[in-house]
Amino acid sequence: MYLLIILILALPNIGWAQNTATVSSEKQNDSKVVHTIFLVGNTGAPADTGAGSKLQLLKKQLQTAGKASNLVFIGNTFYPRLLPPVNDPQRMAAEQALKAQLNSLKGYPGQVHIIPGDHESKKDKNNAERHARNQEQFIREYLQNEGIFLPESGCPGPELIEINENLLLVLLDTKWFLPRSPKINEDLGCSANSAAAALAEVDDILKSNPQKQVVIASHIAQDIKPFTYRAFQKGYAEIFRQHAGLIYAEDSSPALEYAWQDSINYIRTGVGSLTRRIKQKIAPLFTHPQPGFAKILFYENGEAWLEFWTAASNTDLAGKMAFRRLLMQKATLAQLNANIKPTPVHDYADSMVTANASSLYQVSKFKQWLLGKNYRPEWITPVTLPVFDVSREKGGLKVVQRGGGFQTRSLRLVDADGKEYVVRSVEKYPIEAIPRALRRTIAADIVKDQISASHPYAPLVVPTLAQAAGVYHTNPKYVFIPDDPRLGNFRTGLANTIALFEERPDDDESQAPHFGRSKKVYSTEKVLEKTLEDNDDQVDQKAVLRARLFDFFIGDWDRHEDQWRWASFENENGKGKYYQPIPRDRDMTFFVNQGIIPKIASRKWILPKIQGFDEAIRDVTTFNFNARYFDRTFLTELALEDWQTVAADVQQRLTDEIIQAALNKLPAPIYKIRGEAAVSILKARRARLVKDATDYYKFLARAVDVIGSNKAELFEVTRQDDEHTLIRVHKISKSGQKEQVIYERVFKTSETHEVRLYGLGDNDQFTLMGSVKRGILIRIIGGEGEDSITDNSQVKKGFKKTIVYDTATGNHLQLASEAKNETSDRDEEINEYDRKSFKYNYLGPLASIEYNKDDGFYLGGGFLAIQQGFRKEPFAASHRFVANYALATHSFLFNYAGYFTKSLGIFDVALNLDVKTRNFSDNFFGLSNESVYNQEFDIDYYRYRSERYHFNVLLGRQWGKYQQVLFGPAYEFVQVQHKTGSKLEEFNPKDLSSNDPFAGKSYAGLLLSYVLDSRDNKTLPNRGAYFQADMSNYLGTNSTSTNYSRINAQVAFFQAVYLPFKVVLAGRVGGGTTLGDFEFFQANTLDGLYNVRGFRRSRYSGRTSFYNNLEARIRLFSFQTYLFPGEAGIMAFHDGGRVWNDKEKSNKWHRGYGGGFWFAPVNLIVITAGYMISDENRLPLISAGFLF
Repeated sequence: MYLLIILILALPNIGWAQNTATVSSEKQNDSKVVHTIFLVGNTGAPADTGAGSKLQLLKKQLQTAGKASNLVFIGNTFYPRLLPPVNDPQRMAAEQALKAQLNSLKGYPGQVHIIPGDHESKKDKNNAERHARNQEQFIREYLQNEGIFLPESGCPGPELIEINENLLLVLLDTKWFLPRSPKINEDLGCSANSAAAALAEVDDILKSNPQKQVVIASHIAQDIKPFTYRAFQKGYAEIFRQHAGLIYAEDSSPALEYAWQDSINYIRTGVGSLTRRIKQKIAPLFTHPQPGFAKILFYENGEAWLEFWTAASNTDLAGKMAFRRLLMQKATLAQLNANIKPTPVHDYADSMVTANASSLYQVSKFKQWLLGKNYRPEWITPVTLPVFDVSREKGGLKVVQRGGGFQTRSLRLVDADGKEYVVRSVEKYPIEAIPRALRRTIAADIVKDQISASHPYAPLVVPTLAQAAGVYHTNPKYVFIPDDPRLGNFRTGLANTIALFEERPDDDESQAPHFGRSKKVYSTEKVLEKTLEDNDDQVDQKAVLRARLFDFFIGDWDRHEDQWRWASFENENGKGKYYQPIPRDRDMTFFVNQGIIPKIASRKWILPKIQGFDEAIRDVTTFNFNARYFDRTFLTELALEDWQTVAADVQQRLTDEIIQAALNKLPAPIYKIRGEAAVSILKARRARLVKDATDYYKFLARAVDVIGSNKAELFEVTRQDDEHTLIRVHKISKSGQKEQVIYERVFKTSETHEVRLYGLGDNDQFTLMGSVKRGILIRIIGGEGEDSITDNSQVKKGFKKTIVYDTATGNHLQLASEAKNETSDRDEEINEYDRKSFKYNYLGPLASIEYNKDDGFYLGGGFLAIQQGFRKEPFAASHRFVANYALATHSFLFNYAGYFTKSLGIFDVALNLDVKTRNFSDNFFGLSNESVYNQEFDIDYYRYRSERYHFNVLLGRQWGKYQQVLFGPAYEFVQVQHKTGSKLEEFNPKDLSSNDPFAGKSYAGLLLSYVLDSRDNKTLPNRGAYFQADMSNYLGTNSTSTNYSRINAQVAFFQAVYLPFKVVLAGRVGGGTTLGDFEFFQANTLDGLYNVRGFRRSRYSGRTSFYNNLEARIRLFSFQTYLFPGEAGIMAFHDGGRVWNDKEKSNKWHRGYGGGFWFAPVNLIVITAGYMISDENRLPLISAGFLF
């Protein structure tokens, strides 16, 4: 076998060339056009006549372009970008506007691609994504093109389209790479989850195809910041310049533009009616302001020519070619084949190599105690494996692309019949995904050692077990990857390593019995689309259950949506399909949890999914965290008896002989290490399978979603008796007739608290009947369309057990006394179905260690309990209790905060209790903006002790996404202890109040609070604002207390910039005033712990206070691991403020400054350590959280 090496790319007659001509109307050669690519920016708003003329001209040229052409819409494509629901009065007009634009594509024989773009409504952000999806689905259906949107499934790309043997088209959507963009959903299986990963894949494509012509089309987000754009531009330019003649097109300018630099052709397609322009580092050689499109013609002789076309009006079908230029000339494959020389390569047939999977996991006994013994012996033990021969394997394979992201190095290959395979490194490379600053720290040790917790050869065991259990499976084998020139640039990082080679379930698998001989295999995302669009398509839930119970058995906890493919089969009645799951990627099989740090990390309140492969699953509910959405989507119809029957069948199939045979598939040296132990564990897990299935069923059964489709269904609910409720869903024919049952389940009141029925699209019917004493709560979410809802049921005990959600108009409701009508035309999310709305309840400990100069170390502990509920964000109820003890002052502080979302109709309820025991210490330096702190005196001179209680019950209401109002009664009690020889004793409190300052004082009053919080993250804000205003009015309730009122407010702003480190600039101003007579402890203060750092606690006191804070928080690095993700950085600050008193004249402002470090483990809490400086003090401070 020989490798063809290209030797003469530089020959003048077939090399790359750049023509310096600018505008020409004549073709410069007589060669034949073999392919055409049209590049179109925004088509423009409906009122944009220029955009209309552009489409008419485009339509004319598409008719003559033929099949050998591609049309690419870059970015914001058709208007309206947001399509309302089908029952919206504006829907019809919106559809007509879309059809008028889409008709230009009717009859076009070439391929159409639309990069989705990001033109969203600023007034309706909550529904923008949903309405954008409506528009995309309408376009797919109208043009009968399911694959028209690329990159697909909300991924950034790159999407590679091989047009012919000489030409590649690559599509990118950069909106996912912006600081403000939503996080890419890892469950979608995007090949790249970051800008760096996407550019790395582009780099792979270019390096793997040096001889080909490449066009890259990229959407640029409308609100991209200039600095971010330039950084992205610099990144891709470094990659592109290695591929001379490359054509890069984007929608970053309102005008048609062409630029050239470093052998790269830059095309800016114009964005129609939009007027924003991104300042370009590369100046254009040509600019044309009229709406138009770009057209690239590829000729038989290897030349590529660019043309810009515009039209003066809708009737100008001839148009005008405003610009024409030669972009490149590259040798075609036919030309190259005439100039090749064969080079012999080694024949690897029947070759064997002995090697180990890794040598990285030999560590000291201390590190093993800390991080776990894990599978270190298995990783370092040599095994003998066949050498991977790419030319012989499966009749000869071709590498098509690299994959695997940062942690795994993998290649996708294809055989002569188009069947795909994947080869991926057994060794993982997580270090490459963490910053260099952390690569010599314990964080890096944890990252590396988490890999040793996975068994390097466990996937070999799976096929035998899966076959016996009745579960589809791949057939992996382990190979040694040689330094083979036939792999080209792809061998980098894989050469001379052990890898896993297996088929990739995709498309036609009719020859694969282990995939059910399915003629068409789909992704999870595609199955979801198909089952929602057509109720004839259904998922085989018993097959799903069998596969999921098998996951329990082998300890595979990482079963999110992208870990599955689906075999499809025709239904017996000839209508629609049913789908059965194909599990893939078994890297987490036999994953163990050992060592102190991993054991702590696996607690229920941190990361319980990594419980490890033991004889028993400690908590099956949290073990399945990664499958929480998957299971609630595909396991909704089966009863407990089904679960137990399938579990018992799997138990019976997995005999001792099967388990032993499966473990014998391990290489002999590996089996010797702990193969027998694995056999024993599998037998123990098999024995518990029915129990685990029962426990997990009960967890899933508490609340169940029953989903319709975008076709019409009839939902029938029959309350049979106090324990049983039957729910059936029938298909409704186009003529309105009830047809076959597509869902049926009997729910038990003892198992299920509520069932949610989602009608989704079309005109659905819901009927409820039956009279019982107690029953299940039924929520009906009608969905879009003209729905009919009839409730004749009755549950005699308890609250109403039927709740109806739908629009208030356009539906037919017949509701008896059992139903609660929650219909609304004002709530735009009333019919929302969020498949990923489930959240686990949470119960976890709280611990704190803080330090300040006044109290010394604060040690504290408590708990946080969070309960979730239907459509209650961010939770239904929260309970937070913390007890703290100050070592220096021997005082206790207790705090309870409870919050109950929509517990009284539309109102929230907040409960707050603060208790400071009689030893609670505070400082008093006098009521003055210029009070003296004599540091020759012990601080105890300025201290006083008191006992304080505060309690309030507040009603709250959320206004929109960011605003909240709280109002309610409050009570407080304060008693100050008398102390001789103190500053307080010298002070005459009667200057403020005539009451005895050391007598107990009680107050009752009202509290009003307004909060506006638009921060993107409450713990680590990057942008947004926070405003809070509190007003309280208290009446003295005993003889030693007087009436007073208080007003306090603060406003803070946050904005991240990239320099290139991420720097969050934070600023805050605030203050308060006390009205009426007040006690000294009711004064407003400047306090080193809360508003002006660098001073002691309560340093300055007065009737009125004002302060400001400026802070720069610089993120030095972030990292992501199974066990310990987080961020860390440094900060610098400057604070200022003052107080005012009635009889004092002062112009002095007090200032403090300093800096420190911050660390955010798991990105849930922030720990700060800083040093504060003022003209009085230099003070250390360790605290939980930023100051604001």
